[in-house]
Amino acid sequence: MNKVIFRFWLINILTGIALYIVFRIVISETNHEDGDFWTWLLQILDILLNLAYSFIYLIAMAICSSAIFLNVIDKIRNNVYLSFLTFLGLPVCGVIFIAGEMITEKLLEHDEVTIFRNLLTFSIAYLLFTTLQFLLFRRKINKPDFIEVKSY
Repeated sequence: MNKVIFRFWLINILTGIALYIVFRIVISETNHEDGDFWTWLLQILDILLNLAYSFIYLIAMAICSSAIFLNVIDKIRNNVYLSFLTFLGLPVCGVIFIAGEMITEKLLEHDEVTIFRNLLTFSIAYLLFTTLQFLLFRRKINKPDFIEVKSY
């Protein structure tokens, strides 16, 4: 059982790292307009803020993926809802927080790409992948030929 959970965690963390790399590429490919010194300074601050949010995103994905290890506990693994929370509880809270920030700051009214819009897009992508991973995990656990070997 530990090997199965470790494999799902490893796939989750590798996907998180791949999303982080793509997020950094999106940040680096953002076009900035030319202007005076103040515009240039604001663009530098925008890039630094984007990099800080991408680092926070990486830390949040590592924390979210480490919650998968709670499935080692039989009581959590055998309960569908608790197992669901280990896979999707923290990512859903993160998406709700980011969406709440966007709504309260009225960031959806502008056509320009904001920091939170990129963050929300990649957080939803991580959430969708984690949902798929949870469904595959439940299918593997519920297989009739899946035999759990306990080692003492």
